[in-house]
Amino acid sequence: MESITGASFLNTFMPTTRSGTSPVKINCNITACPAHDQVTNKTFGSSAEECPEFFKWIHEDLHQWKDTGITLEMVESAEKLAYIRIVVVKGRVYLKKFKWVFQTRDVFNIWGILQLLRLYPGELPDLDIMFECGDMPVIKKSAYKGSEAAKIPPMFHYCGSDSTFDITFPDWSFWGWPELQIKPWENLEKELQKGNYKVKWKDRLPYAYWKGNIWTGRVRQDLLKCNVSKKQDSGTLIYHVDWQHEEQKKFKNTNLASQCNHRHKKLERQGANSFKRS
Repeated sequence: MESITGASFLNTFMPTTRSGTSPVKINCNITACPAHDQVTNKTFGSSAEECPEFFKWIHEDLHQWKDTGITLEMVESAEKLAYIRIVVVKGRVYLKKFKWVFQTRDVFNIWGILQLLRLYPGELPDLDIMFECGDMPVIKKSAYKGSEAAKIPPMFHYCGSDSTFDITFPDWSFWGWPELQIKPWENLEKELQKGNYKVKWKDRLPYAYWKGNIWTGRVRQDLLKCNVSKKQDSGTLIYHVDWQHEEQKKFKNTNLASQCNHRHKKLERQGANSFKRS
């Protein structure tokens, strides 16, 4: 397991993308913040009244371990399904990678942990977590009944569902998705707000729209049946995205801040609940 806290995050862990089009250059040396990242040290509140209302979902996600606690054996039993293991000991981050991860998802998971260390210096407790970096939850509730209920492996993931025990963690794209030229949410949110004012509501297309790769899920393929055609005016426009083609065009047609041209946007959820932006 390799320590990464004091290393150059960019040189050690950030691979060169095929197009070389990363919108934000990340250099996560713990003493040198990225230019776009204004960091202010914070302190954990001591009063329950200071916790945001949504914090209750932390208890919901962890309630299945309330009686048994979480043992090292439980954590390590998740290794066969995990992509990476992240350990924090006395403010130093260690990483062990078990398998290939799509694009740079794991890189931005680590980036999120490092941000916590910088925002709350000396206050992040030691932790040891297994992380699944795929698209679908993997800890099936059906596999942990009876005596097996005391052996549920705690697995962190971008998404969860009613039929799984995966513990939700912010989607990697919250910190950026360089392969698709999507900026960190802190920057993107401001651009979306500006883009929203470029076209007045009355001048927008009076349709709902969805845009994405239709071949990555059956539900998305079913969306095509709702597309406007000569035979029907469903009020919905479906735009298929070929990401290889968009990469060649330097993502000029997929800039999220330039898509406020319709009155409604259709959100499509596949087999899991997620923090992803649809």
